[in-house]
Amino acid sequence: MKRLLISWIATRNDFTKEDGDVKVNEEGTTASFHEYFYKDKYEKHLLLTAKKEEDTAIDFLLSYLKQRHPEHVVEPKYMGVDDVINLEQILSKITPLLLEYKGRPVDIFISPGTPAMQTAWYLAHWSLNLDTRLLQVRPKQYTKTGKPEMVFVNLERDATTSSAIIRQRKTEQPSKFIEEEDFLKTASIGPVYEKAYKVAQAAEATVLILGDTGTGKEHLAQYVHRQSPRRDAPFHAVNCSAMSDQLLESRLFGYKKGAFTGAEQDTPGIIQSTEGGTVFLDEIGDISPYMQQSLLRVLQEKEITPIGGKPRKVDVRFIAATNKDLLALCEAGKFRWDLYYRLSVVELELPSLQERGIEEIKALIQFFIKQKKKLFNAAKPLRLSPEVKDKLLSYPFPGNIRELENLIERLYVLSTDGEACLQDLPPRILDPRTKDSLLLADIEKWHIERVLRLNGGKQRKTARDIGVVYNTLMKKVRDYGVDLEGLKR
Repeated sequence: MKRLLISWIATRNDFTKEDGDVKVNEEGTTASFHEYFYKDKYEKHLLLTAKKEEDTAIDFLLSYLKQRHPEHVVEPKYMGVDDVINLEQILSKITPLLLEYKGRPVDIFISPGTPAMQTAWYLAHWSLNLDTRLLQVRPKQYTKTGKPEMVFVNLERDATTSSAIIRQRKTEQPSKFIEEEDFLKTASIGPVYEKAYKVAQAAEATVLILGDTGTGKEHLAQYVHRQSPRRDAPFHAVNCSAMSDQLLESRLFGYKKGAFTGAEQDTPGIIQSTEGGTVFLDEIGDISPYMQQSLLRVLQEKEITPIGGKPRKVDVRFIAATNKDLLALCEAGKFRWDLYYRLSVVELELPSLQERGIEEIKALIQFFIKQKKKLFNAAKPLRLSPEVKDKLLSYPFPGNIRELENLIERLYVLSTDGEACLQDLPPRILDPRTKDSLLLADIEKWHIERVLRLNGGKQRKTARDIGVVYNTLMKKVRDYGVDLEGLKR
């Protein structure tokens, strides 16, 4: 299989100036490579420029290469790097580019570019574990043959160094609970945030966050934004399920004056206003086929069309989230497969609070008690009576983290002398009449009441249906306080 060649344009080396005229340097970095080394080894050459668009220099060089080597395929790539010595920004641009060619052999010509660009190639080659080779060219004046020489750069992993880094991380983070200002990183959630940190560095990659309502999807999206090179630009969240197509379209893309009734002036949309930053599309599974098509175009072309206006390029990162099964929606024909693939370059899945386990729930309760103490300016942290603790630990929290946080706020408001008692809890927790309760007794009571209700209160038939003798059923009815008369109505 032929390999792919990738390199930056060498602005100072690829051109010469004679009598005020700029010409392609035939012995320059790019021209020389195509003259001596390209031949039939490569499928094509991706020639990168830091510009966002309209780079006269790269057009000039492409024209020369086409005339000189018409059989060579050279494709320009506009990377939009604002600061060519900003290593973090450069790495965030080249990482998703290399990931596009995962599974294919790639040669990276590292000689052209700034030192930061060269360092970024080393880091990407080292960390991504792709089929990449690093190469450079020794100019002919430094060779014995009088011709340029290709040199491959080999990197070897040092197991000792890697182990030292791992031990250092363990020393810095001895606890399984890492507390931040507005967040408690627990054992089950830590790997999700570690993966989020990695994807944050690739500032172009789209992210799809999956999880039930209240699991912290927007918090995770904000974390990705804060850890990325886009951190100094805006972050805007949009609840896609809360708006009609027309409203969502105008909010996202903006509109021109007179585009529709009430459009009294040109109004930029959220995407345009987030230039350089991150747009968080919450509840993406609820958008219509029309909006799916509109968003797909934005992701593919990196441009928006304001209502009544002309297309314009945008530079934003998209993070989407949903509590729905997008794969099932795709299989049912309700969500576009191509949009799903565009959104899910990286998927992050948040566990429910129930899945995180009792120990983490205990830690989160104490974290919110400490956090809300500051909010309410309380003299002492909230105390929970033993009965309240038992109720909270046996409750399934279908609303997840958000429900737990709001509940602690409620207890601060209703508690007497700083101690929360049973009467301060809402009815849904005091009497969890649901099969989702964590207590076996609650589940058993729910099932007995359900079968009694189905049988119109007939006790002997219910005993037979659930597989126990009559006396055992009646004992459980008494123990659980089942209202037999109420179930007959």
